Amino acid sequence: MKKTKAKTTASIVIRSLCLSAHAVARCKHLLWTGLLAGSCVLSSLAQAQTALPGRVQAESYASMAGVQLETTTDSGGGQNVGWIDTNDWMTYSINPATAGWYDVRYRVASTGSTGRVVLGRNGQDLTEDTSIPNTGGWQNWTTVNSVVYLEAGPQNITLFARTGGWNINWVEFTRQASWTPLPKLKQSGRYWVDPNGNRVNLRGTNVGNWLQLEFWMMNENMSTNAGKIHDQCTLEGALTGRFGYAEKERLMDIFRDSWITARDWDHMQAMGMNVVRIPFMYNLIENENAPYTLRPDAWQYLDYAIDEAEKRGMYTILDLHGAAGSQGWEHHSGCAGKNELWGSAQYRDRTKWLWDMIASRYRGRGAVAAYGLLNEPWGTDANTLADFSTELYHVARAKDPDTMIILPGHNSGGIDAYGHPSGRGMNSNVAFEMHFYPGLWGWSEGTGNAHHINVHSNWLHCSPTGTGETCDWNNRITNLDTPFFVGEFQPWTLLGAAGGQMLRKTYDIYNMYGWAATNWAYKTVSFGGSNGNPGSWGWGMVTNSNNGGTMGSINISTATVAQIENYFRSFASQALVRNSEITYWMNYRPTVGQRIEAEHFNAHAGVRMETTTDAGGGFNASHIDSNDWMAYPINIPNAGWYTVQYRVSSPNSTGQLVLSRNATDLVVNTVPNTGGWQNWTTISNSVYLEAGQQTLSIYVRNGGWNINWWSLTPQ
Repeated sequence: MKKTKAKTTASIVIRSLCLSAHAVARCKHLLWTGLLAGSCVLSSLAQAQTALPGRVQAESYASMAGVQLETTTDSGGGQNVGWIDTNDWMTYSINPATAGWYDVRYRVASTGSTGRVVLGRNGQDLTEDTSIPNTGGWQNWTTVNSVVYLEAGPQNITLFARTGGWNINWVEFTRQASWTPLPKLKQSGRYWVDPNGNRVNLRGTNVGNWLQLEFWMMNENMSTNAGKIHDQCTLEGALTGRFGYAEKERLMDIFRDSWITARDWDHMQAMGMNVVRIPFMYNLIENENAPYTLRPDAWQYLDYAIDEAEKRGMYTILDLHGAAGSQGWEHHSGCAGKNELWGSAQYRDRTKWLWDMIASRYRGRGAVAAYGLLNEPWGTDANTLADFSTELYHVARAKDPDTMIILPGHNSGGIDAYGHPSGRGMNSNVAFEMHFYPGLWGWSEGTGNAHHINVHSNWLHCSPTGTGETCDWNNRITNLDTPFFVGEFQPWTLLGAAGGQMLRKTYDIYNMYGWAATNWAYKTVSFGGSNGNPGSWGWGMVTNSNNGGTMGSINISTATVAQIENYFRSFASQALVRNSEITYWMNYRPTVGQRIEAEHFNAHAGVRMETTTDAGGGFNASHIDSNDWMAYPINIPNAGWYTVQYRVSSPNSTGQLVLSRNATDLVVNTVPNTGGWQNWTTISNSVYLEAGQQTLSIYVRNGGWNINWWSLTPQ
């Protein structure tokens, strides 16, 4: 005890009822968790609500257990709450003006360094524990910080002493900084557009292993005595079996708070992303122990994701990755080997209820680009999937008239079972989804970087006649006049150092067609980490560093709560490293005064790409025939004359290229015979250009040549 002064009458009554010091702690803890309502006496001051944002005076509690008031010498005077022991608590009546994340500041004093405070509601933690430092005296005051998510409107919130030995004067809540809201996206034929009808090129990533775990993304680092943990249901079952449901929930929140933090959102933005797909499991929102009931913290993590993405200019796509009962046998449905959704009317009804709740929550939220109804729902046939997805669409649309809704394709039937969406009453703001993984799982599998480069190049650029691969999909989507979403793809992990360039090329081709796309995935980690060499890289754009970021495994059957908690927390501080090739190419822009990579056109007709033996390596544009063209957006800083250079090769002497703008020829060059497809030379000319952002095109008047790069230099 920090003081010898007698407790107040309410505290004495508690002690007399609970009989012993040990029982007192247990009694107060049970009151905190809501398990012993009415069994211990509380002091109640029946204070009025405090409007938030604002400052809550610590002494203005509506009820409490075990604390006293005293005069404070802190700035502003008045009283502070003291005599705070472990498991003491104070409840306050507050009224947040808006839902969202609030910065929390506690004004505290202590002669020790073991104090910890947490905010909660209805017995459930809303924040992580905040440590209270040794301030040098009971009236030497300092401020410590936390964050909390609060719903709007009147409510009670409890300040709980996880460990005691400190005083508190006030708690201050500040709404986190606002930002410019993103405009709502919508459908215009087969394109994603903004409210003004301008096409929006969505290129993003998936935040896998966060709100639904996939243990291969952590090097299968967790196990029980029965073996490796492969799915989230196994982990949650093991934690519940050992520590109880409430402690399982707390530990899962610690993992979620640690796997993705502010630095991760910064990395996504820095790597050129403008949309983030958020995979989540149904029990993030629905109380799994009380079906058709929202969890008390149902929206905490989705709201957090939407806010963090939006403040960085990134949209979100909400992806139901694991439905109640699981929609497929795979581990990434949450419960490996289950697949009970399709045979259970209740599970399907609960999934409809879930989308009803989500659509009600996020209708009108511009930053939510779309609802992804079901991830890879391959536990049934294509027709059954199409019928159920149609039901889900109408449930969500009844509550949200505007947000884009994504219909999942099937691994065997693609999207054919749907027909045109309008035939099912889906008349607006609807898109189709497929996942494309060239070079993997039976799709032209092989070995070596060169093989996989060719697989991806063939997939993206189709045949010289404009058929096959992405061209066939583009024709299908064009005929349906419906937007398309490539929800998952992976173009770098088997391509070595060329992976970053192929990722950028993939986005460029998909966006040229009007498709949105999110790669899988943002982050993976391994035991040894990475030295940063992009030539040998895993499935994450970001991974852990071998310099300060290495990790070990953990056995959930034998580790203590503290060991599991510390292991989960370590992901927040684990040193990370970005794939430098991805970072460079995702931020690459054609620029005056620098080489413009010929293969990085944003639109084209008939051209392909291939690896080059020219100085610098990489790729060149190839298979160039007469009337082909390549377009490049570029900003011309000043009007005037420029020297234009082209790095070309050809075994012919009849090639001719034209630099043009808006279908108007600006300057023409003849491509000489260089002696071979990879024998390179540089040709040049002069061209007058107007200032401003514009699209310049290289038009092929006569084909039969390759081009590696071109450049513009002011004269």
